Amino acid sequence: MGSSRIAVFLVKARVKLSIFVLEALLRPERPPGMVRFGTFYGGWWLPEVDPARGPAFCVGAGTDVSFDLELQRLGYQVYTVDPTPAAVDHVQREAPELTLLPIGLWTSEDVLEFAQDETWSESWAIGDNVTVSSGSTQVLRFPVTTVRGLLETAGESGMSVLKMDIEGAEHDVIEQMLGDGVRPYCLGIEFDDHRFRSVLRSHRRLRRAGYVLLHIEELNHIYVLDAERPRATTT
Repeated sequence: MGSSRIAVFLVKARVKLSIFVLEALLRPERPPGMVRFGTFYGGWWLPEVDPARGPAFCVGAGTDVSFDLELQRLGYQVYTVDPTPAAVDHVQREAPELTLLPIGLWTSEDVLEFAQDETWSESWAIGDNVTVSSGSTQVLRFPVTTVRGLLETAGESGMSVLKMDIEGAEHDVIEQMLGDGVRPYCLGIEFDDHRFRSVLRSHRRLRRAGYVLLHIEELNHIYVLDAERPRATTT
C-alpha cells in the first residue's frame, strides 16, 4: 500500500471513530417522519418538507446536485452555491434549471485562495482547510461572501434550509452567521475538518442559539431551530 493510500485509510478510520464517539455524546433525537432526499453520495435528511418557510440554499455542489433538484421538485426556491470549476460546469450542463450562485461561503466578502484536493478533484477548501493529508493539486482564487451576503445576493429575507458542505470552513461560518443574527430553520452541516473538539464547540454554539440536533449520517449533521419546529398535539 502506497503512502498516499495509507494516509487516506488513516483519515477514514479516524472519521469513523469520530462519528461513533459523536453519536454517543451528542445523542441526536432522530424523530419519526424524517426523509432523505438525493443520491447515496449527495443526499441529505430533512425533518419535514415545507417550502412555505422560505428558500433553500445548498452550499457546496461538487458534481452531485441531486439534493438540490429534489428540493426544487418539492416546491422550494433553490439556490445552488459553489464557485469551483467542476461544480459550475456540472450545474450548467446537468441541472441548468437550478439558480446557481458562483460564490464561496466565508466570514467576509473577499476573494480568497481555494486549494483543490489531490484525491477528490471536485473538492476545494479555503486556505488551510484542506482536510486530506495527500495535499492539493492546484490553487485558484474565488469570490466569497457571508450567509447574510448570500441572502442579499439572492434578494431573500430569510431561508428555510441551509446545507453547508464547505470543506472545513463550517466552524468559522457558523460563528459568523449566528453573530449576524441569521437563523435558517433547518441546517445541514458537513463537519468535514475532522477536528473533534471543533465539532463539539460548534455544536454547543448552535445549541445556545436555539438549535437541536436531529440526525447524524457520516459527517452530516442535521439541526432544526427548536422554537419553530412543529409540536405533536394531544387529544
